[in-house]
Amino acid sequence: TDYWMAESEVTQRQYRNVMGSSPSYFKGDDLPVEAVSWFDAVTYCNALSAKENLPPCYQISGTTVGWADGVKCKGYRLPTEAEWEYAANPASGMRTVYAGSDTVDGVAWYSGNAGNTTHAVKTKTANGRGLYDLSGNVFEWVWDWYQGNYEALPSTDPIGASTGTNRVFRGGSWYVTAASARVAKRDYDSPTARYFILGFRIVRSNP
Repeated sequence: TDYWMAESEVTQRQYRNVMGSSPSYFKGDDLPVEAVSWFDAVTYCNALSAKENLPPCYQISGTTVGWADGVKCKGYRLPTEAEWEYAANPASGMRTVYAGSDTVDGVAWYSGNAGNTTHAVKTKTANGRGLYDLSGNVFEWVWDWYQGNYEALPSTDPIGASTGTNRVFRGGSWYVTAASARVAKRDYDSPTARYFILGFRIVRSNP
């Protein structure tokens, strides 16, 4: 499925404009929102869809979240893990270690250069697709339940397991080493988890 991905992580300004307040530990309009759970992220997606008169992608009932139309939905949503990885990799040629480069400092805020804080989005170099901070700044929630044997998924539009315990996040953060900012690195936690290293970015399917 073709999709559009936001060029940056959701900022605190964007989050506040939709949800009314920002839970972030670090404060700043252009800083990525963090301390958001996976549930907060899908709730934001639906709220933004409603604000723009788009049908919501998710059916949320307490802690049960359905995605009836999958990637065919018309509103805002989280990327699937496969979509995130596709966006982080180059459109052609050799894959890069980090999103946009084989050297970390130009493209990512990580423990070696961030000075123990998040940074305004889009202050490092974009990757070849014009996307910023896919490596570093804050980790990014994606849709999928975590499963260990990721390679076992179908190669076209894989969406991951239908049930699970933990949701996946990708991309590294200001708090961790360069190794965690590698495109290939996978991480996961409970969908209720909130950390000052963890935010999200949004996508929309291209109908």
